[in-house]
Amino acid sequence: MTIIKLEPEQYVELYAELAELMMTYLNAAALTPEELLIYQEENGDIRYTELGQQQFEECVSDVEAVLAANNIIKVSDVEYNVLQVALDHMIEHQEGIQSDDVPCDDAEWNDICERLEAAKRLKALFS
Repeated sequence: MTIIKLEPEQYVELYAELAELMMTYLNAAALTPEELLIYQEENGDIRYTELGQQQFEECVSDVEAVLAANNIIKVSDVEYNVLQVALDHMIEHQEGIQSDDVPCDDAEWNDICERLEAAKRLKALFS
């Protein structure tokens, strides 16, 4: 599984752009003025109607669900820091077990090595 991590600003830009694209297509399907979702003001600004704003929020929810289902996530600075500390701790712990003279059978040793390598891969992924 590949996880695509985005800064919160990048994530918002991505889902907003995709939702706006959806809105453009939905607006084009409007048959009457009451069904319009987007309109242009005299000064050229593009605005959503009240119905359009509700539809945009639904589009955002749909886009976020698709992004999450495809492992495209936003990670806050706090979450990122917690993840880094947890991974550092896991690596340190597994390396400590390897350096101890504690007897382990092959299955236990393989499990320790697998966890250490997994933690190192995650650290590289999120670095």
